[in-house]
Amino acid sequence: MGKNTKPKASTVKSPKKSRVEPSRTPRKRTGRVQKKATTTMASDAEQSEASDGELEEPAVTLKIPARVVWDKYPKRTERLLDYLDAHPDVAIRLFGDSTLVAKSEGRGKLTAKSNKAAAYLQVADGIFSIDDDPAVRVDFTNNPNKYAKAVDNHITNT
Repeated sequence: MGKNTKPKASTVKSPKKSRVEPSRTPRKRTGRVQKKATTTMASDAEQSEASDGELEEPAVTLKIPARVVWDKYPKRTERLLDYLDAHPDVAIRLFGDSTLVAKSEGRGKLTAKSNKAAAYLQVADGIFSIDDDPAVRVDFTNNPNKYAKAVDNHITNT
């Protein structure tokens, strides 16, 4: 009398089903809150104080950019080049000083006194603190390292 070795249906995995089947029990929600990409200029406390018949101004909502765009705004690249022309010490920190150029100009070779990250932050301040878009200016004050990295990427990839 031989044993029937037929596999059970619950242990057989179909090659077509690669995902896990959802369970039927309800899951707990985590306490995560998604951040919105908007910033309001007036706080809730200011809005609650502005009552008693005064006209309240609607809160200005700025759309904060997710990433820095260079292609659509050639003024930013122009400001980058103008900043580097006006600040040769920063340009030397970023790009170095050639020994041949220094000898031809009759001076010693200049070296960087600080790291490049500080120079990129300085250049980003010169570009984005005066940007036409107010949302970019606000985001720059909140996330200056994001814009310093964007300057680094733009210089490296251009």
